[in-house]
Amino acid sequence: MTETVSQFKMEWEAKRLLKRSKKKAKKTLQSQGYGRKEASKQVNAALDRIMLNKPTKKAAGRGG
Repeated sequence: MTETVSQFKMEWEAKRLLKRSKKKAKKTLQSQGYGRKEASKQVNAALDRIMLNKPTKKAAGRGG
């Protein structure tokens, strides 16, 4: 039970941190002269690039 609660808490905190950092990045871009939608597109594109370069986990199965 405590493992699932801590897992849930970690995921919730990670999502919250991501949301706050996206908001801060968007506000920074807007202060630099980008429009609201353009700033959002830039932030989302940057996150996509980060997730694209993230190494994938290999399955812990037998063989291969």
